[in-house]
Amino acid sequence: SPDENGLVAPAPNLDPDEVDVYRAELRHNDRAILDSSDDGGFVKIFCEKGTGRIVGCAIVSSRAGEMINEVSLAIKHGIDLEGVGRNIHSYPTLGETVMGCGLQYINSKWKTF
Repeated sequence: SPDENGLVAPAPNLDPDEVDVYRAELRHNDRAILDSSDDGGFVKIFCEKGTGRIVGCAIVSSRAGEMINEVSLAIKHGIDLEGVGRNIHSYPTLGETVMGCGLQYINSKWKTF
């Protein structure tokens, strides 16, 4: 079970009306399935409303400390969530769950007819 939390500030102080939230659960991640770990874990990435600008992240995972680095780097250098989603990620890794949030953002911009 997940026993470590990773958090990139300022997530605790975010106004829910000013952010879009992208969540991916580790129970769907092949590495977590293979290792029988992190069944209740997840990644939540918070973006400025209507944009891909990352303003916070919460990760619950036994490997949160390893996964949070990609998000903090993106915040520091202004890489948006689309950039995170389009980055190549090793397979199978728990880090793909961070990419999953990026793919949700990319898919949210698709036009439907």
